[in-house]
Amino acid sequence: MYSAFTAGVAGWLVYGLLLNAWPIVIANVITVALASTILVMKLRYR
Repeated sequence: MYSAFTAGVAGWLVYGLLLNAWPIVIANVITVALASTILVMKLRYR
């Protein structure tokens, strides 16, 4: 479920980049960074 969340946020990041909507891009860069860090730790340290 958390990987689906991270993929969804990454999709919004791509969408923001395509629109050149910097508030969307900045918010999703921060969220993807944090979510992917949590996802990696969750998979690594089960």
